[in-house]
Parts: sequence; C-alpha cells; structure tokens
Amino acid sequence: MVHITDPSLIRHILADNNQFQTPKHVNPLAQLLARGLVDVDADQWVKHRKIINPAFHVEKLKNMLPAFHISCSEMINEWEGITKGRSCEVDVFPYLTTMSSDVISRTAFGSSYEEGRKIFELQMEQGRLAIKLMNSMYIPGSRYIFANKKKQKTEGD
Repeated sequence: MVHITDPSLIRHILADNNQFQTPKHVNPLAQLLARGLVDVDADQWVKHRKIINPAFHVEKLKNMLPAFHISCSEMINEWEGITKGRSCEVDVFPYLTTMSSDVISRTAFGSSYEEGRKIFELQMEQGRLAIKLMNSMYIPGSRYIFANKKKQKTEGD
C-alpha cells in the first residue's frame, strides 16, 4: 500500500486512472464494500468521474462554505471547552472524524452529524465487521461463487 500526501501527485493520480491501476479484489465482500473512485476499473472510473465532477465545481464548494464554517466552529468551541485556556494535549482524530461527518451531513443532507449519528455509527460497524469477516476465513474457490452476480452487476452498470 502506498500513502501519498502531496496534493499535486494526488491530483495527477485521480486525473489519469490509466497509468495507476489498482489491484483487483479477490474477495467478493471487498468488491462489494470497497468500490470508491480510486478503486474502480478505468471505464467505470471515467463514468464515475463525470458524475461526481460537477459536485466539486468552485461555485458549488463556495455554497458549502457556511456548512464548513459551522462544523469547524463547533469543533473549535468544543476544544476551547476542553482546554479552558490552559495548555493540554488533545487527540484530534476523533474530532476530525466527527467534523468531516458533520460537513458531509450538512452539505449532502441538510442536517447535522448528531442527527444522523446512528447511521454513521452503523456504517462504521458494518465496515469493521466486513473487515473482520474478510480476515477470518478463506474458502478456496470462494471467489467464483459470486462470479455470475458480478457479471450481472457489470452488465447493469
């Protein structure tokens, strides 16, 4: 696995899927759950990219700024309540996860993360259980069980 943090490299990789192919998932459960833009085949990538591209137009992002501001302000206010004007160490990861979920909730659904917290928690639990299941057993030849379903799904795309 390669982790890239340089924004220009990330932009290049996301813009040209033909040079950077991802490995095929052998596990049908992984195929079902891990189908993001970075993970799809070149043809599907072009199709998906055309669909999501308008959502990231500058004007649309500008309209989302109030939601970003509200979510960030809430997080900073919470940090200020924790620190109470003194210096202390804070694990920011859970706060950034919540803030990201809050921004998605506000921009996509018009409600705060707190209102949809149960759905996000269920999705996280579903992901954890799927990973646990994928790592717990392997049945030789099991990848062929869903071959017809995959073919039907591909034809339906």
